[in-house]
Amino acid sequence: VNLQKEGVKGLILDVRNNPGGLLKAAVEISDMFLSEGKIVSTRGRNQQEEVIEARPEGTMFLPPEKYPIAVLINRNSASASEILAAALQDHNRAVVIGERSYGKGSVQNIIELENKSSALKLTTASYWRPSGKNIHRFPDSKETDEWGVKPNPDYEIILKDEERLELLLDRSDRDVVRDKKPDAKKAEKKPFVDRVLQKAVEYINNPKEKAALDNLQPRAS
Repeated sequence: VNLQKEGVKGLILDVRNNPGGLLKAAVEISDMFLSEGKIVSTRGRNQQEEVIEARPEGTMFLPPEKYPIAVLINRNSASASEILAAALQDHNRAVVIGERSYGKGSVQNIIELENKSSALKLTTASYWRPSGKNIHRFPDSKETDEWGVKPNPDYEIILKDEERLELLLDRSDRDVVRDKKPDAKKAEKKPFVDRVLQKAVEYINNPKEKAALDNLQPRAS
């Protein structure tokens, strides 16, 4: 489906409560929206850096100023989801909305042991943002230290505990296939208002906010 031909105004990527996944997948998704520059780099114990760059082929939603992107994160967004959010934020390709992410920037390899019934998870390297900033939160890291991904200025929205629970229940409820006839009790229930998603929709529909974001900082190289 060609979303641009369908009249899409922008895109919202929701990676809240996403614990991560494959580095390859995070890179491929980031590459869909970046035509050049660094996506992520890894550094091993010897500090040798391996850089993964965006390719100009196949970039979607161009020109960027016409198709704004918002990435939604929270405290449970980790690893690959942080790589995606950081890459798009550092290149000013997306505004990040929500709360500071988890801070998992370690590259881990699974080594199967001889008995085949157990394995060793070995940390071999760390992920770094296009800007060169650290992603990983160490045990002694403080709130003032550099780690994870923070929302853009004026886009931090911290949900209350009851809101986080409602968000999880609302999402799980959407996965349930129900009868066509609506539940009377459910129909009476006040619908959940996702303030983070609401802010993202406002951003997508407000080109002035997009223009202001472009002037915040230089793009990452």
